[in-house]
Amino acid sequence: MENSLSLFGKWNQSVAELINHLEDEDLPRLLVEAISQLVKVEAVMLVLERRDKMPVLLYDLGIPQEERALHIDAYFSGAYLLDPLCLAVDEGLETGVFHLSEIAPDDFYQSDYYRAYYQETSLVDDVYFLVGPRDGVKLSFAVGRQHDHPTFSGDELALFRLMNPVVQSVLDRYWHSVWEAKEIPDGSEGRMRTQIESAFNRFGASMLTDREREVAHLLLKGHSSKSAAQKLGISPDTVQMHRKNMYAKLDISSQSELFSLFIAALSNASGDLEQDPLASYMQQGDSQK
Repeated sequence: MENSLSLFGKWNQSVAELINHLEDEDLPRLLVEAISQLVKVEAVMLVLERRDKMPVLLYDLGIPQEERALHIDAYFSGAYLLDPLCLAVDEGLETGVFHLSEIAPDDFYQSDYYRAYYQETSLVDDVYFLVGPRDGVKLSFAVGRQHDHPTFSGDELALFRLMNPVVQSVLDRYWHSVWEAKEIPDGSEGRMRTQIESAFNRFGASMLTDREREVAHLLLKGHSSKSAAQKLGISPDTVQMHRKNMYAKLDISSQSELFSLFIAALSNASGDLEQDPLASYMQQGDSQK
């Protein structure tokens, strides 16, 4: 274990290197190298978040090729609608550094989204630096641990918080120097997000009551019955009743089946903003019988 003076010296050298490359497209790689002088990270994603637009991947590192279909393709095709950070940003999360557990709903670690995107892949933990270079724009810089490495310790989380002013300044400058002047497509992208979010909001509309759909959405996002009840202003028993009725109407018996049905329906959404993707998915299934 290196002593603190040695680590501090390496961090200072890395920060000096960052200062010399603030206007380079290669800056995220140098930032990862600087962070890794103090805390070892393996998987990194830098994502542009804008109001009413699809999230855009600006940089990634360390995501195995065999997992890109799940981590990248599926995520940016619509699974981001269940992601704790995206949900928190939409609800007005301020800039700063956040551990996954600080922004996730209370039942997230038991959710199928967590199992699919964490337990069934190599990702074991995430910390997010959230930067706001201008109104309507956020940069999320996610640094994660993979494989058999331990989750981030309390001391490591404290180090991330100490690094935060440097990360904020560097990524703010990176946005203004590298990306702000670039033409990032947003016309069809905006329509695509509208279609995806409409499919999410209309999921089950042809079969479920409005309240049952609200319960389904909260369960998919990782809320427990108690948390969903607080969100909706009803009792946990009432949530359980809606949950039971919803399962019966959809002919399922578990939250895992609800998640699978949601992903299958969303991937088959037609783009019709008034159409319930679940209805079209089930009609497709009936026609193939």
